[in-house]
Amino acid sequence: MAPQTKRAAETPKLGVQKAAVIAAAFLSAITAGAMANISMISVPVFMDTNTNPNHMIAQWSRTYHYGHIILPGICVGTCGLYAFSALRSNKNWRRYALAGITTLSLVPFTWVFMTPTNNTLFALEAAGNVSDLGYVQQLVVKWTWLHATRSMFPLIGAILGFTGIMADLER
Repeated sequence: MAPQTKRAAETPKLGVQKAAVIAAAFLSAITAGAMANISMISVPVFMDTNTNPNHMIAQWSRTYHYGHIILPGICVGTCGLYAFSALRSNKNWRRYALAGITTLSLVPFTWVFMTPTNNTLFALEAAGNVSDLGYVQQLVVKWTWLHATRSMFPLIGAILGFTGIMADLER
């Protein structure tokens, strides 16, 4: 009986704050993976299989649409979990705050660096009959590189969150 009691005493306490960090880091990693998938798999398929610029724009637009529905909400929720963890943490609050800020930094990055390309692609879609495949491919490739860069923000947030929880569990 005594060894079980001793083992239970050695088990680190998880608690609500640590569970929030684990959830936030997991969500950050999922977001980064979903975003990277678009740049590394989906868009290359568009590039390899499309000979019609209008079809490529339509595929890009629908991919953007579904990503826009799902990913910002996950990102905001993740930031909220990191903020909760930062407020509840005594020693690693800076790391959790930085994880949240880093994850959410994809929003201003999008506004500053990606909006012009997004707007151009949306304008081409609205215009309809686009004939220059090379121009559309150039825009989609530019967007893909920007999107791949943007996917690093939640990845860095996940790394910060995981390293913070590991440091907390060692104490």
